Amino acid sequence: MVKQKRTEKRHAKKRSIKPFLLIGILAAVIVGVVFLYSGLIWSPQKQAATVGIVDQFYNQSSDFTDAMVTFLQSKNITYELHTNQEVNVELYRKLPTFGYRMIILRVHSGISEGYEQPTFLFTAENYSNEKYTYEQLTDQIKPGVIDISTKANPVFSIGPLFVSSSMEGNFNGSLIVISSCYGMHNTQLADSLIRKGASALISWDELVTLDHTDSGVLSLTRAFIEGGLTINASVSSVMESVGPDPAYGSVLEYYPSTSGTDSWAELIESKT
Repeated sequence: MVKQKRTEKRHAKKRSIKPFLLIGILAAVIVGVVFLYSGLIWSPQKQAATVGIVDQFYNQSSDFTDAMVTFLQSKNITYELHTNQEVNVELYRKLPTFGYRMIILRVHSGISEGYEQPTFLFTAENYSNEKYTYEQLTDQIKPGVIDISTKANPVFSIGPLFVSSSMEGNFNGSLIVISSCYGMHNTQLADSLIRKGASALISWDELVTLDHTDSGVLSLTRAFIEGGLTINASVSSVMESVGPDPAYGSVLEYYPSTSGTDSWAELIESKT
């Protein structure tokens, strides 16, 4: 505690000098604080990575992501990885806030039972009926299973209503590539992502094997970034060089049709 101290009368002359000294010290402190505060305001913020890769299968097969990283590094393109158990509901919730210009989702996906059959994106988070209660009651989140005959080992999966109701922020023109089955089975998921600010979605229309989508998306990325092709031309080049999935016949498509003339250069120029 700072207490005031009484001073004898004979020290009045010395005491009269102290206010000027105090004012000078106070002014110096204020100037220092202003400069420090200005530095905090104007100091450069960490730039968002340009490409975000969400890879649920990395432990199972890392070749795709390793090859993608090598390619991005060769082009001096910044990236961030989200792999394995990090692929959970909260990651999807915050995904629009990360500021990526291109997002590659290498995850399981499936279509929900029912008339409309919207596409749901899987997480690696084990399902429980006691978590995300509101999101489950409002059909934003559902249990997802790989083997529908046994329904074993369900995980959480997120659908179009989760995108529109629970995702935070805005994609601000990001290009989203769903390297998985059913991404373009219909446009429900695509429409929700576009409304959330994505500029376009590229994905397969039906079932696709992991090896085939890996090959196709690597080819797509090289054509789009290195080749300087538009989305339409990049997708067409994949269908010519890699072709439909040999097991299921699925094809790579993009949405909406108006995004076909978009290019990598334009995507980067729009970075905020």
